[in-house]
Amino acid sequence: MNHHASTPAWQRLSLSEVARTLALEPDVVERLTPVAGPDGPRLSVPDHETADRLLARLNTEPEDRATTLAARPDPDDDPELCWLLDRSARLLISRLGRRPPGNPAWAALPGGPVARHLYVWVFLTVLPYVRDHHADLGLNDDESWASLGALGSALASDRRVNGRPGLDATWGLPMTFSGTGFRLGRLAYERQPRHTETGHPVLRPGESALNTHIPGNSGPLTPAACDASFDRALELARGFPEQVAGFGCHSWLMDDQLAGYLPAGSNIIRFQRRFTAVNDRMRADWAPILHVFGRRFDGPVVPPALLDELPQRTSLERAVVGHLRDGGHWYNQTGWFRRLP
Repeated sequence: MNHHASTPAWQRLSLSEVARTLALEPDVVERLTPVAGPDGPRLSVPDHETADRLLARLNTEPEDRATTLAARPDPDDDPELCWLLDRSARLLISRLGRRPPGNPAWAALPGGPVARHLYVWVFLTVLPYVRDHHADLGLNDDESWASLGALGSALASDRRVNGRPGLDATWGLPMTFSGTGFRLGRLAYERQPRHTETGHPVLRPGESALNTHIPGNSGPLTPAACDASFDRALELARGFPEQVAGFGCHSWLMDDQLAGYLPAGSNIIRFQRRFTAVNDRMRADWAPILHVFGRRFDGPVVPPALLDELPQRTSLERAVVGHLRDGGHWYNQTGWFRRLP
């Protein structure tokens, strides 16, 4: 029997062939190299009915469910994309509970709808493995689905911002679907490797911190909601092999300039004051424009015409726009606080 002849054509492709046809960037090739060989788990891409049910469970809006289901890669028409789907899923499964190697960002694939939805199919394929991993970590069923629901939020956000369906560049979703990132109530977290150097603001060598994220459109950032989330995170961390000794947060919401615009009792300022800031400011005018207003712009400077279009309904919206109009800039900044489980 000719086993080679019975193997689907897409499975016989090599990484170099796929990279050449899809014009993959060098960092993508590097990321896939460990799983490029023929050995690995036999993965099952969800069928139409299963995928539709899973997408609905992941809070995917009907429009995004429809475009995803219509963009399922076909082995005959899209062999290179089918190969990339399989190897990307293998990579996530091989790294469950650990950060994927190399650059954590997964850039949007060039091409049409199938390419722009390919990583959605990757995440749907690995979903059962991540669900099992969540159970092993101690996440309950609601926490697991809430974590994975980041996919639906990302699809809706990227469609509204970009004006086309599918995923844009993402680093958060590979973390979520490798089991490294998870959501607990109001906040989300990402496990980090052990710290090895002295001189860290809060960590000692051998300790780790959970990187904290603030999902948008999820209700007020109240102290009570944050307390409950941090407490739950520390409860889970007792079962991690790394010694979690606190939390870090790198965000434009940690920019200490916000204190000059917002009341001291505002939820954002009270959240900031949990952390001790470090001097690592990185200019990020794009961040509040994207996360507050859902808009993007080209170039290093926010166009004045865009600022004129933005609503001024809240103190935060007025702060973001007024500061930029006055010639200021917004920065991503890191804060830390120590708290043991």
